[in-house]
Amino acid sequence: MPIIKRIERVYNALKDCKLSDQSMARITAKLRPDLEKIGQFYNCSPEEALFLSLIFGLKVVNSTVYYNDLVNYLDCNPFFVVSHETLFKSLQKKRLITKEDNWGRNSISLNLTREAYNAAAANKPPQPAESKLDDVYTLLQRTDNLINERRKEVISTQELLEEIRQILQNERGASTVVRIESLGLSLRETAMLLFMCYQFANGEDFVDLNDMMNSIFDTISDKVSAKRELINGEAGLVKQELVAFENDFFLMGRTLRLTDKAITELFGDSQTFFEIQRPFRPTQCRLVEAKTMQPKALHLNDTEEKQVGVLHNLLRDEQLSQVQQRFQQAGLGKGVVVLLYGEPGTGKTETVYSIAARTNRNVLLVDIANIKDKYVGESEKHLKMLFEEYRKATAHFERTPILLFNESDALISKRIEVVSSVDQMNNSMQNILLQELETFEGILFATSNLNVNLDKAFERRFPHKIHFRKPDLATREKIWAGKLPDLEAKAVAALAQGFELTGGQIDNIVRKYVLHNILNDNPPDLWQIEQMCTEETLHGAASRIGF
Repeated sequence: MPIIKRIERVYNALKDCKLSDQSMARITAKLRPDLEKIGQFYNCSPEEALFLSLIFGLKVVNSTVYYNDLVNYLDCNPFFVVSHETLFKSLQKKRLITKEDNWGRNSISLNLTREAYNAAAANKPPQPAESKLDDVYTLLQRTDNLINERRKEVISTQELLEEIRQILQNERGASTVVRIESLGLSLRETAMLLFMCYQFANGEDFVDLNDMMNSIFDTISDKVSAKRELINGEAGLVKQELVAFENDFFLMGRTLRLTDKAITELFGDSQTFFEIQRPFRPTQCRLVEAKTMQPKALHLNDTEEKQVGVLHNLLRDEQLSQVQQRFQQAGLGKGVVVLLYGEPGTGKTETVYSIAARTNRNVLLVDIANIKDKYVGESEKHLKMLFEEYRKATAHFERTPILLFNESDALISKRIEVVSSVDQMNNSMQNILLQELETFEGILFATSNLNVNLDKAFERRFPHKIHFRKPDLATREKIWAGKLPDLEAKAVAALAQGFELTGGQIDNIVRKYVLHNILNDNPPDLWQIEQMCTEETLHGAASRIGF
């Protein structure tokens, strides 16, 4: 007799049967021949076969089966159904049903699995899942299926890890398993690595730490223990540089990523595909794309203007290639390393962005404060990772990007005598930077407010140096006229002659000018603008001529 007929007979017999603890044995005995056959077919007990048949029949007429559907069909006490949670979980583990705890919505739902349905429809017992691991993706999919069951509390963390251990043991000769076992990780760290690899294969570069903990571990102690080991660098995943935290202050160490080493180890030849498909997302600096730049009109003194013009011409594609070839022929490094130094507000940073926009180059902006870490040795590691990221960016983008160390005073100032761990860290970072600049092959700009405090060791490493001085009278007139084109020539001349302001200070005044115009529906007059200039000079960053 087809198994579907036996399921049908059990289903029909259970209609309004008022099933209870007292009647269970009697009803099961009456249906035993069919229940035993169904149990043999699905490898489950007669009691499990009974409820499986009930869910099967209800699933035929309902898209989703809820506990109240079982109660209504059996005409039984709802607590009788609840008392069989263990039985439902057993059916879940055997991949015969799925269960969702929809608290606050439509009660608890049950569903027949596609495998259980197809087996009955074909009248062929369910076959065990194919164990052969054709590639890493098969392993990742099977692991994710298990982790989903852990999320739904179908299996415990211990059962999850045991299932993973069994898969790896059964497939010990597969190349993927050999690579995993060569890492020497604990079973729970292997589960975390596979979790991250699955997310990565699905296009997620970063994994939320808390989400991973909640997905894998079922006790708070295990979650806290695993999280602490990762954050403190005690986990094998971190020690072997397989995973790393995203360097984002606002996320406060909550986001993890696979390192290139892990991608190479686990995905092998496929890593090239991932590198091509995924966008470049640095963790040690910020990517500023050329297409998003809106550089300001720059008005520099003649000397600086000429030097910047030389740099702009140098960084044009055809010119840069020729220059680098000649550098190599002369036995020199290929890198273009530039120091822009001078007082604040003189246009150093804007000059870099202007050159980047005009040569269509992306900028990797470095914040020195974000690289420095309170833990011993971490700051040096971040700096090394920064240059490694830049090398990857150079390979990733069509044009060589610009690495910009903005406000780099703390990194290139004179080294000091070591009297504390902080001094040791600063000196170590300077040594790393000097070593990197010695073999640097890209484009690096550093801006600094230093005048004479540059460490001697860096003077040779920065062959191009431009001193940005305060704008002279003619340049100030150009800046005022460019910023406030509605001003009369006499007003422009008066402001330029009366106040020794930098371009950045004039920007501040222009903001006040615009705000005044908005609030009063009328632009300020010359006297009011002069008052704004006076307020700006009172901060001590500039002076009023003759004041």
